Amino acid sequence: MLRLVSKITIGTLVIPFVHALDIDSSWQTLTDTCTIKLPRNIRLLNRAGQLPDAIKVGDRVVVQYGYAPALRTEFTGYVVGVKEGPPCEIQCEDEMWLLKRKPLTHSWGQVSLQQLLEYVRTQSGHAFEIQTLGATDLGKFVANKATGAQILDSLRKDYGIRCFFRGGVLIAGDPYQALTGAPRHQLAFRRNVISSDLQYVREQDVRVKIRAISHVQGRKKGRKRLVAEAGDKLDGELRTYNYMGLDQAQLQARADAEAKRLRFDGYRGTVTTFGEPLVEHGHVVTILDPDYPARSGDYAVDKVTKSFGVGGSRRVITLGPKA
Repeated sequence: MLRLVSKITIGTLVIPFVHALDIDSSWQTLTDTCTIKLPRNIRLLNRAGQLPDAIKVGDRVVVQYGYAPALRTEFTGYVVGVKEGPPCEIQCEDEMWLLKRKPLTHSWGQVSLQQLLEYVRTQSGHAFEIQTLGATDLGKFVANKATGAQILDSLRKDYGIRCFFRGGVLIAGDPYQALTGAPRHQLAFRRNVISSDLQYVREQDVRVKIRAISHVQGRKKGRKRLVAEAGDKLDGELRTYNYMGLDQAQLQARADAEAKRLRFDGYRGTVTTFGEPLVEHGHVVTILDPDYPARSGDYAVDKVTKSFGVGGSRRVITLGPKA
C-alpha cells in the first residue's frame, strides 16, 4: 500500500505533517495560491505553543509531498495571511507576491519584452530566472505607479502575453506555443481516473466568435488598433485576444487559428486523478476511454488544483484545447 509523506517548511519551521492543503495552479492567472491547514496547538522548536504566533507574513514557504519515500516540491512561495482557526489556516502565494509590493513609474520609447521583465525583476530586489516564449517588441510602454504584478497583468490585457511563475522561473508568452516539447501523461478511465465531469462536444455544436486586436505604431504619435474577426460572427460566444505588432493579414491568420483551436470534436471539463501522474498546467494529457476508444485524444492542461492531507492526494485537471 502506498504511504503519503509530506514536509512543510515555513521560515525556519519544518513540519513533517499536514492536516490538509490545497494548491491552485494555472497559467491563466498571475498567481498560484496555496492554503495549508494545521493544528493550532503543536510542539514547535522544542516548546509547546500556538502555531500562528510562530508564523509571519512574508515567511518563505516550501511545500513538499508525495508517496513514500519520494518528496516532490509542489509549491514555493510566501505567507500572505494567517487565520488562527482552529485549525490554523496559512494562506500563501507564489513568487508573484514579491512583485505586488512596490509601485513603479517609468516610460520607454521602445522596449522589448525581455527588457521590461528584467526591469521588473531589478526593481523587485529579488533574483529569479526569466523565460520568454518568443521574442516580442512592445514598442512604447508606460508604467505609472504600477506594481510589477500590475505591469505583468497589463501585458495580458493589452498584448495577450501571459506571465506566471513555475518553479521560481518567471515565464512570459503563449503557453500553447510550447506544447510540442511539453511533458505528456496518460489518463485512462478505470485505471488512474477517479472521476470526471467531462463532456464530449462535437465541433459543429461549438459557437464561438474570435475578435483579434493588434496594437501597432501609428504614423502619428501613439498606437493604433487593427481588428480581425473569425468563427461564428453572428451568434458565437465572444472571445477577445490582444496582440502586438501584427499586420492585418497576420492578425486574420491568428484569429482563424484561434477559432480552429476552440472548435474541435473532443472533451471539455475536468478530470480527477491521484497524486500521480505529476501533471502540471502547460503539460499535455492523453485521455483514454476503453468504452469509447474513438474519443481518445491529446489535450493541453490549463489548470491543476492539487489537494493533499488526511483525505489522500488528488489532482483536478482542467483540460484546454486539443494538443
